[in-house]
Amino acid sequence: MTLLDKASDAKLQDASAETRLNWYALRVFGNRTLWFRKVIEKKAGEDQMFSGVETYIPMSIIEKVVRQTKPHNKSDVSYSGNRMTMVMKSKRAVINESSKPEKSVAVQKPMVASLMFVRCTEKFLKELKLDYLSDFTYYSRYADLRDSEAQFKEQELQKKLTNRRRYTAPVSLQKVPAVIPDEQMEAFIWMTSNDFDVKYLGEPKDLKLGDRVRITSGPLKGQTGNVKRIKKDRKFVITIGNVAAFTIEGITHDMMEKIEDDNTT
Repeated sequence: MTLLDKASDAKLQDASAETRLNWYALRVFGNRTLWFRKVIEKKAGEDQMFSGVETYIPMSIIEKVVRQTKPHNKSDVSYSGNRMTMVMKSKRAVINESSKPEKSVAVQKPMVASLMFVRCTEKFLKELKLDYLSDFTYYSRYADLRDSEAQFKEQELQKKLTNRRRYTAPVSLQKVPAVIPDEQMEAFIWMTSNDFDVKYLGEPKDLKLGDRVRITSGPLKGQTGNVKRIKKDRKFVITIGNVAAFTIEGITHDMMEKIEDDNTT
């Protein structure tokens, strides 16, 4: 294949990527993911070309304690800390020193305050960025825009620069939105939408993950991930691209098997 053929193939791939629906991860500034979901849905609804756009925000359920109060005349009763005071003309009489009645309720909140996912075209994502430049950023990766020979040279250059504290990307590399595979997102959505105890760990680059493993029994049988030691316990961890890592509680050591590397030639 000539360099011209390679360039033509690259252009066709770029064109299809612009119109293909993919999952992308967004970091919303100010922890306003619920507001930004409405923004995306409104923009997608304004143009039929953007039909099929989806959003997903992983939610967690927390127990929140709320204080119950009986209806009363505000001019007659007031609260100060844990003390309920009745105002009687110019005098105050403390009628109850106990705490107000409390009730525990289940409340949904984003699992990660600034993280959300959107399934859309790259064109839609770039237009959204132009419209809301200061409200969010998308997770990205470096893509080499030239042929394989040039890519090899860039990789060699990068190896020489690994000892530097800060790596400056060569001009042939360009930041593009990082696509999250459909099967990875579908499994993640299923786990976080059901009764699994999922907890956010952080970004994968900041974690030292252990062996690659597969779950051998239970409702998550076949799911792959990594092992990470947390407080002397081995936890099962799934990663969503280079975006986030989560632990799935309740997966014991005997439910996991190590995935051996296939180095056969």
